[in-house]
Amino acid sequence: MPPWQFVLQLLILHQELFYLGHPQEALRIADKLEPMAMKIGQSLSLAFCHSTRAWIDFGKAADLAKLESGFHGVRKSDREAAFVHLEVFFDVQVSLLDFFRGNWTSALVHVQEPRRRESGSSMEGFGLGTIFRQMAYAGDRDSALAILDENRALLPRTGQTNTAGSWFMLALVIEGLVMLREQSQAKKLYPLVDGLLDTGAVVLWPISRFTHTIAGVAAAAAHEWEAAEGHFPIAMKQSESFPNRLEQAEIRRLHAMMLLDRAGPGDRNRAQTLLNQALETYTLIGMPRHLEITQALIG
Repeated sequence: MPPWQFVLQLLILHQELFYLGHPQEALRIADKLEPMAMKIGQSLSLAFCHSTRAWIDFGKAADLAKLESGFHGVRKSDREAAFVHLEVFFDVQVSLLDFFRGNWTSALVHVQEPRRRESGSSMEGFGLGTIFRQMAYAGDRDSALAILDENRALLPRTGQTNTAGSWFMLALVIEGLVMLREQSQAKKLYPLVDGLLDTGAVVLWPISRFTHTIAGVAAAAAHEWEAAEGHFPIAMKQSESFPNRLEQAEIRRLHAMMLLDRAGPGDRNRAQTLLNQALETYTLIGMPRHLEITQALIG
């Protein structure tokens, strides 16, 4: 077997293990993959190994400065690569970093070019979904919904093989719609979430979101309360095992939003507890805009 082919197989295995929620196994593959990729000049493998290491470290320590440093390492490994999906992928990662830090205008600027480059690639929908979610969080309702209406065809379709970009877009759109309080639109996408879960993916690491978190959000939008109450604890258990400290805060905030919408006996008290826990993590990480959103929910 040619060296490049063996390296490609290791890269695929590395990615699969990470998506399936086995970060330590993915790291062991990366330890074998990186020196081989460096020897033959395989920038694609080096870039993805750097990126997954950065996300694994961030999941443990939730240090935005360290995550940024990891992304710079990715850029260096990728400087000679001409892969369109890599260009899209890493520009979106930088945008996500600004999103976490509350620099939402800058986050949108970073993702505009990837949106144009991803057209026709397997990543198509990734940049668009990112733009939609960021606009939704910023409250730019009209622009966000206009982008969605123009690009609904990029969402996954039942009964066919869908691209990674379509699945990323689905997750981002569901979350964005709920932030816009468009539950009626989000619940129409709930049936597609079964297909996402059926892929076996635990974490959609390029957008820093767990699949059962999105399933819980979609179920809540559809007022499938029992289903939502099933998804959120699964997501929490997975995020603790992974670990991913930021996702734990996000699960608590999104679960609390469900409880406030349901407004059953004891729901508000449960929501308050979850939101206060989320606040602690957002404060620790340094996410001012997420703090504002959470404080508004606490009222």
